[in-house]
Amino acid sequence: ATGQHGLVCAKSDQSSGLRWYAGTYCKTQALGDGPMAGEMNTAIIIASQAAIGDDGATYAARICNELKITSNSKKYGDWYFPSIEELELMYQNKAVINATAASNGGEYFATEQYWSSTEYGPNGKNYAWAFHFASESATGAQKNIDYFSVRAVRSF
Repeated sequence: ATGQHGLVCAKSDQSSGLRWYAGTYCKTQALGDGPMAGEMNTAIIIASQAAIGDDGATYAARICNELKITSNSKKYGDWYFPSIEELELMYQNKAVINATAASNGGEYFATEQYWSSTEYGPNGKNYAWAFHFASESATGAQKNIDYFSVRAVRSF
């Protein structure tokens, strides 16, 4: 109604240690790295993982996609797995996000790595971008070995 739009992240992490992939390696082509790109990346990851083999265990894109949060009697089910730039925006605004989350029953960001939905490098089959909230840097991480935090985002 106000014409405002932007991004909002969940007030708490969806996981403090989750893998990126669904149990089978593949290059999903989830290469979007800018604002709002995480939504398409999430759809691409889930479709790719379902097509090549999903072992049924929870993974980052699925947990974000299936998230449902009720706030002020309104249910929001349009959450997605953030792109690397969306994570960087969350980091840049973490003081405001942390204060808002804490005052609304949420939690501060952890001082560790968060998965992004953006695959990393020429060998995206094995790697995706992660953002480390303590060292303020993005790095490529192994999809099957590394278990990082995940916090969903949605656009409005």
